[in-house]
Parts: sequence; C-alpha cells; structure tokens
Amino acid sequence: MILACTVALAQTSSFGVASLFSDHMVLQREKPIAVWGWDQPGKVVKVTCGSEFAVGITMPTGKFRVFLPAMEAGGPYTVTVEGTGKKTISDVYVGEVWICSGQSNMEFTESNALDLNEAKQNTDPHVRMFTVTKNTSNKPLDDVTGSWAAASPDTIGSFSAVGYAFGRKLYSELKVPIGMIHTSWGGTVAEAWTGMDMLSTDPMTTNIYNRAKTALQSAPTGLDEYHAAVKVWQTKASPDFFGPRAMVEAGKEYDDSAWQPAEMPYSFPADFDGTIWFRKTVDLTAEQAKAATTLSLGAIDDYDMTFVNGQEVGRTDMTVPFWYSAFRKYSIQPGLLKAGKNVIAVRAYDGQGPGGFTSGKDALKLGDLAIGDGWKMKVEGARKPPLPDAGPEPQAPQMTSDPNFPSNLYNAMLYPLAPYSIRGAIWYQGESNADRAYQYRSLLPDMIRDWRGIFKQGDFPFYIVQLANFMKADENQFDSAWAELRDAQDYVGQMPNCGTATIIDIGNPNDIHPRDKKDVGERLARIAMRKDYHRDVEWQGPRFDSMSISGSKVTVTLSHAGGLKTTDGQAPRAFAVAGEDKKWHWATATIDGSTVVLTSADVPNPVAVRYGWQDNPLVNLVNSDGLPAMPFRTDKWPMITQDRR
Repeated sequence: MILACTVALAQTSSFGVASLFSDHMVLQREKPIAVWGWDQPGKVVKVTCGSEFAVGITMPTGKFRVFLPAMEAGGPYTVTVEGTGKKTISDVYVGEVWICSGQSNMEFTESNALDLNEAKQNTDPHVRMFTVTKNTSNKPLDDVTGSWAAASPDTIGSFSAVGYAFGRKLYSELKVPIGMIHTSWGGTVAEAWTGMDMLSTDPMTTNIYNRAKTALQSAPTGLDEYHAAVKVWQTKASPDFFGPRAMVEAGKEYDDSAWQPAEMPYSFPADFDGTIWFRKTVDLTAEQAKAATTLSLGAIDDYDMTFVNGQEVGRTDMTVPFWYSAFRKYSIQPGLLKAGKNVIAVRAYDGQGPGGFTSGKDALKLGDLAIGDGWKMKVEGARKPPLPDAGPEPQAPQMTSDPNFPSNLYNAMLYPLAPYSIRGAIWYQGESNADRAYQYRSLLPDMIRDWRGIFKQGDFPFYIVQLANFMKADENQFDSAWAELRDAQDYVGQMPNCGTATIIDIGNPNDIHPRDKKDVGERLARIAMRKDYHRDVEWQGPRFDSMSISGSKVTVTLSHAGGLKTTDGQAPRAFAVAGEDKKWHWATATIDGSTVVLTSADVPNPVAVRYGWQDNPLVNLVNSDGLPAMPFRTDKWPMITQDRR
C-alpha cells in the first residue's frame, strides 16, 4: 500500500528523517505508525519495521510521510528508511508513548528529585525518554533537535522527573515498553504552547493574538537605544539593586561569619522580593587557580551581580534575553584567582514572584570544580518602591524570540512532533498563568484542541497536574489567584478524555519547585491506568458532588470518598462557609461516611462552601488510597482574576 504525505511544510533535496526517528525510540502500539522525513521530490521511500513495511512517494515540496500498520507491543526491532539514502534505526521498541510538557515543574530533572537514589536502583531500559532541545520560532518548524535515551543509572538524572515517574509506574503495571517525549520550558505561559490561529478565534484570547500580531509587524530596530534606556530605567525602578552602592559584601576579606548557611539551589522565601547576598569560599591549588577560567551558576531569577575576590566578573539584567532563566556563565580574567582562599559573591535580586537559583546544585562550578555546597547568605533588604520619576518600563523593539511570545514553543517544540503516534499527553503548567486564572479556563482548552488537531489522533487523553500548595499559609486568605488557577485546571480536566491530578498536599511553601515528583507522576499514572488501560484503581481523591443546607448546617457529599478520613486524625481543615453577604468564615467540619458536615457560629445562614481555597491551604482530607480531596467552590461569585487578560 502506498501512503503519501498530504501536508508539506519544507522543501529539501537531501534525504533524512525527523529527529524523533532515532536509536532507542519507542513507537505507539495498536495504532498506525507515522514516519516522515525528506527526500528528492517524486522519489519512492520504503519504511520497514520487523515484518511490516510501508511505501510512499516524496511530495513536490520534498517531504514524505508513510504509515506503518499498527503493531503489538514488542521489540527490539531495527527500522530502516530507504529512499535516495538509507537510515537504519536500532534498538526500537513498540509500546506506549506519551508526551510530557509544561513549564519548570515538568522540566525539573530527576537529578534534583527526592527519589533519585531509589530511582537509580530500579531502572529498566524499557522506559525511555526523548528530550526536545529548547527552541523558539514565530512559524511552525519541520523538526526538533533531541534524542532518545533508555533509562539507566547514568541517564535518568537528565530525565523529566514527573515524566519518568509516570512512565515507570505505567511500565510496572503494563509491562510494555514506555516512551516519554519530553518538551517543556520553565517559566512559560500556556499561550506560548498554543498556535496563533487558535488564539485568534477565541474572544478570551484575541487580545493575546492582537498584541503578538502587532509585535511581529514591528521592525526589530533600536536595540542599542533600548539597552541604554533599560539601564537608566532600572536604576529608578529598582533603586535598591541598581542604584549606587558600595559592594562591601563582595570583598575577599569581608567577615561573613554571622551569615546563614544556604543550600543550593536556593529559592527566595515565597513572601519576599528584594536582594540577597550569597558567598562561597573556595580553596584552590596554584594549578586549579590557573586552570579555572569560567564561573557557572546556573539560572538565577531575576537579576544578579557576581564577584570573584571583590571584582565584578559579570551581571545579568533585563538587557539579556530571557534573563530570568538565562544560564549564568562568566569569564574569569587570568590572575584573578589565587592559590589558597578565593571568595565568590553573588548579589541576587528578585522583583516579583518566585526567585533565586533555579538550576540544580551540580550547575554551580568554578571551571571543572563543583562548588554547589558550602554557601552562605544574608538578606540585604526587601524591594523598595520605584522612584517617582521612574516612568513605564522601556519596551523592547522586538521580543518575538522570547519563549513566552505567543505560539513560539508550539511552533518550535510541539508542532514538529506531530503526527507521531501517541497514546496521550501529561501537562504540568499554570504557575505563569495564575494571575490570569479565569482566562485559563478558555486558554487551556484551546491549547488542547490545537494539539489534538495537529496530531490527528482524535481526542487523545490529556491529563493535567493541578498546582501544588505554595507560599505562606494565611488563615485570613479567602481569595487566591492560585486557587482560581486550580479551579480552572479542574474545570478543564472534566473535558472529554481529560483528567486532573491533585497535589495540594505535597507542595513546599518555600519552593515553587517541590522535590517530590514521584507522587506527582504516579497520581497522573493512576488516571491513565483507570481511563485508558481499564485497571481497577482509584484515580482521584475525594471531590465535590453535591451540597444540602439545613438551617446553619451544610452537608457536603463527596465522590471518590471511600474510607474518607484525615491524615492526622484531627477534624477536616480548610473548609470555609459564607452567607449572602459573601463574607467567608472557617467552618467546623465533621466526617460522616462520604459526607462532611459543616457549621460556623459566624454564619447562621450559609449559602456557599469553599475548600482549600488559598495559595497554601492546610488540607488533611483524603480517601482510603491516601489521595487528597480536590479543592472546590460551590459559589458562582466573581473571581479576582475574572477581568484580567
């Protein structure tokens, strides 16, 4: 049977295949298997895998696409693609393939996860991961850069920890090869992963499309003038960091004995924006001092000034593209390092939101010498308000290469993967969209529809990680953008073939990147095991089903509530009730079978209930499987993010 490409995106005369088709790959079982690449127009291309083969003809644009017949799980196979050239792909298996995508918590590698040592002792090469290299584009690309790796103690450190935990759990249950295609970028928004055409069709996102269209039409001129304006503006907008100051803390002989220890990677406290100093003393031999010519610190969010022995060796601010996630690697002039004591000092600043060192400890190096341990820190001060004459932030002449520019990651890191045969996708993102949580109720479904459209495999499964608990617990907080984002994720998770994994109980109030990724991946796997592989497992924690009111008492009925209990044996926490005045008060809660009975002396006539509706709710309600109850609200009152676009 001859199956030719119907969509052509690039013209080339050289023979080759897409990067996904490489050694150690996993192909999706029980579905036709798309294979594509490039050759001279009109040339016949044959693809063989085991006893199966398919033939196609290269289109006039130079692109071919053929479909191998569906295969059962198995391997290893050798795949050959033959046209004017020949590509041989070894160690190929057929099994289950899933995409894992999102922002930094999906990008978070196994090397930094809590279960690293246990994971290294239990690797199986039948679990594999293709990691897409970061890239941006204003137009859809034909291919990505990346490679497959089979799980081993030497390889899993670079794997997405959530993706790997998900894949490991599937393999332990299904006993078929598992392939994870990892494509993520820390700090990115959902619109960056959504096609421009889709953004243009939804009234909730047309403002995003219109701003992007205007930016793309602007000529990329005046970059030098922009940099100069930014430097002036920064001294007024952030005078505490960029204003004139004697950097005494950078000095080699400065006394830091009273400073506190700092474990790397260090995250700024959740409720702090401002400047923190970090120092590290390194003893070097004469040979080491001569050999070390670079200082690597990984990424720092937002800005830094870095010193060695009192001399500034580099700084990163808004004039550096993607400054908030840029990898710091500074050159050290010959002779600056000495035999004996040397001091590295980093003055780091966070203007808003999460901040600090965001790469793994192993990213910190002086030359080839690891320097991730033994750091000290001291708070310089909280962020000061801008000066009265600061004015608005200068606008870059063009930031269209930014990973957060609409559609850039969709074009460069998602679109080229289609139509690789997959079972589904898992998604851990939302922190960067929390301030526009209500818009996310439309934006994320748009993105999912877009992905399903380009992969052309129907409404494939799409499972979402709900944001973890984060930031300081506040008993007076009854409105929260993060709670609204979680609500949006739950809303989207009820779309056909979607689901939401709740992790409201395993976050870290001081770290937006909690290190427990095994539980995250395994909770996602529970959803897949039940909905896609039809296993008899509980796949959700207790969730709101209905509510009845009798006088001052509210009875909340929960589904997925078998063995309903609390983790600490105390009464359920984090329930609030309100009357018609819309003023929230904490409720006393009592478990009664699969229901929770609520009362509050402050609310004699309750009309609405919220559960877990804070940035960091102190929850304790679980079912017999230990899965936490899903945060919820029963009211339809306006949200604090409702008008944000």
